[in-house]
Amino acid sequence: MLHILILNLGSTSFKYKLFSVAAEERLLSEGSVENIGSQGRYRVKTPEGGTAEGSCACASHADALALCMEAMKQTRVPVELGSLDAIGYKAVHGGTISGSHVVTDALLDEMEKMAPLAPAHNPVYLRMMCSVASLYPSLTQIACFETSFHRTVPLQRAVYGIPLEWAERYGLRRYGFHGSSHSYIAWKMRQLAPHARRVVSIHLGGSSSMCAIADGQSVATSMGATPQSGLFHNNRVGDLDVFCLPVLAEALGGYPQALEALSGQSGFLGLSGVSNDLRDIEKAAQAGDARAELAIAAFADNIVGYIGMFTAYLGGADALAFTGGIGRNSAEVRRRVADNLQFLGVKLDASRNGGNAEGRISAPDSAAEVWVLETNEELMVMRGCAELLNAR
Repeated sequence: MLHILILNLGSTSFKYKLFSVAAEERLLSEGSVENIGSQGRYRVKTPEGGTAEGSCACASHADALALCMEAMKQTRVPVELGSLDAIGYKAVHGGTISGSHVVTDALLDEMEKMAPLAPAHNPVYLRMMCSVASLYPSLTQIACFETSFHRTVPLQRAVYGIPLEWAERYGLRRYGFHGSSHSYIAWKMRQLAPHARRVVSIHLGGSSSMCAIADGQSVATSMGATPQSGLFHNNRVGDLDVFCLPVLAEALGGYPQALEALSGQSGFLGLSGVSNDLRDIEKAAQAGDARAELAIAAFADNIVGYIGMFTAYLGGADALAFTGGIGRNSAEVRRRVADNLQFLGVKLDASRNGGNAEGRISAPDSAAEVWVLETNEELMVMRGCAELLNAR
């Protein structure tokens, strides 16, 4: 039996799931820590209902890991880090390294090299991997890169219109991200609707992306060289004409200031002027706030545009699958998207859509099925780790 701890790290957030893997996969514990670096909260729970939660002040992700390991004992899951078979990471950007790999100095060097393309993610993972290695040098660490699922995207959709050698020299090409989520949707849809060979996966949340899936494989994705691109995000810009950068740099005092504004003051926050949380924006729009309404309309329109592109690549669509925090919980966004997909024959069941429950929400006579699914990124990372461990 394998015991694998999966870590999912954000700039100020920490999530984990602990699995045992033998003849079957079993979730033993899961938890999270919010607002790392300031006053935050933690919550640890087990499938049997055991919980431990409270306020905390974790200075680092390593502190959050130690807190959760101690909290697990309170829920009768007494696991020590040194006794694990592996720690797996939902790693973001490995450049030329893709798939699941044991963490080595060479892998860390490549992640460091790609940090400028994933500045909010790679440094966090690098610090955690180095911290664990210093405390438990014999513990196997495995990085499962978010770019992996998109290795099947045709080359003509992965290149930019730049000198081709820049892709090799500087790593400037479309990689795509959220691979763990989109691969889960591909797997789940094969279980639920095996007849749906052409699926558009729509992961909407604090960070959002979309993926065209043909027979279980990624053939197009909205994100490019960095997770900042594609759909706009909670406070990140998404796609932007690169020649806007000199204008912003001059206006804001330099390129670092421009990049900081595009990654921290843009997206939902910048467009709405209300919040980076869609729930707040929807309330403001209902109260008559024009900028909030524009932000929702622009977001839905952005999604529809990618669906149009992806159905062209797929030669049609058998199903659309919404996931992520917004995809799971915003009936309004789903309704707006569906209302603009009459050309595909998409029709929602209004009562099912309004219920925000998992499952099929399309009307019986909808030409393409519409699903709402809760993603499970950590499960897919665990499977990548288990496959690697068993192969060794």
